[in-house]
Amino acid sequence: PVEIVDNFLNRILSCMNVNGGCIVEKDGSCLYVDIVDINSSDMGIVIGKRGNTLDAIQYLLSLAVNKNRDNYIKVIVDAKGYRKRREDTLIRLANKMAQKAKYSDRPVKLEPMNPYERRIIHSALQNVEGIDTHSEGEDPYRRVVIQAK
Repeated sequence: PVEIVDNFLNRILSCMNVNGGCIVEKDGSCLYVDIVDINSSDMGIVIGKRGNTLDAIQYLLSLAVNKNRDNYIKVIVDAKGYRKRREDTLIRLANKMAQKAKYSDRPVKLEPMNPYERRIIHSALQNVEGIDTHSEGEDPYRRVVIQAK
């Protein structure tokens, strides 16, 4: 699986005209892929708007690794710590919008997000007193709604 990821990702990057490499670490049934040696302008291309390109690369790698395989291997792709920074940003956004919902006593609808990002919002606010969250809409336009109880 490590060799498959390395070859496949290098082909994807070369097709995107991006110079870079990857570090692949296997931890049990999980592969952690970090895209490295990439300049900042190419970084924006690889990550895409709100991580959409990075998510697409992760999905393609997951398909390539798990093709003709009985035991599933989860593939997580990151680029220079983007996923952690995005998680921190989403947690700050969740807390800020929770305060807004309490203050205005109106529900606050966030922008549409993928399931992973919605889960971060729900988790960040699940123990906040007086705040309730739920998702509404259909994918890919599904969004989190934050409201005061």
